[in-house]
Amino acid sequence: MSDIRVPLYVKISNQLTEDILKGTYRTGELLPTEDELEKQFQTSRTTVRNAIGILEREGLVYRKQGKGTVVQEPKTAQNLNYITSFTETLKEKNIKVETGSLIVELINPPQKIAALLNLKKGEKVYLIQRMRIADGIPVAFMSNYILSRFTPNLTDKKSMLREKGLYQILEEEYGLKLHRAVETIEAYSSGPLETDLLQVPEKTTLFHTTRITYLEEGTPFEVVISVIRADKYEYRVYLEGRPPKTHQSS
Repeated sequence: MSDIRVPLYVKISNQLTEDILKGTYRTGELLPTEDELEKQFQTSRTTVRNAIGILEREGLVYRKQGKGTVVQEPKTAQNLNYITSFTETLKEKNIKVETGSLIVELINPPQKIAALLNLKKGEKVYLIQRMRIADGIPVAFMSNYILSRFTPNLTDKKSMLREKGLYQILEEEYGLKLHRAVETIEAYSSGPLETDLLQVPEKTTLFHTTRITYLEEGTPFEVVISVIRADKYEYRVYLEGRPPKTHQSS
């Protein structure tokens, strides 16, 4: 058994994190003062501040001048080692997910999309455009371009798309297996269009993502372009080990 001792400030941070996640301290409320936390955990001011510093770095609280430490809404984190839909990621965190505006139609794709999907001349795709609403707040606008030859009559699934994640429908209704995906994530500031769609001020930081999803046999199946509020969502990358060393000639 390991005899490594966990520092007290980490234990305090863990306890406060648990209290926030289970609703003891709700979004917008203040944590106890540093004096109160000192007494509660019978420790020093420095230890308390180190614990709160962890919460700040994890995006669970922020300090407000003259007020104290305020609990903020935790961001939803998508792990980048799995192919998951936006809906699946949110529901896993017990967040209520709704669909605002929804379009499902068979279209002639833009040239860029046709190239990414290696489409034959004249081949059409299904376009699914949705506003995703999390706990009543618009957080993402998504445009999915999907190969129509694998998803006949996808327009008939429109009502289903209001209840289930797209990937769940592709698996259950069409028997498709999503094998791998390549996702490009960029940060940029919102303009008039995003301000209107996501109901945010101009120059709000957003994620702009482009994902290409492939089937088992290597066929590019989907391109999804998303605009996501960076204050409500984050991406988490898991790294393990060092890359293999390559022989370099002198």
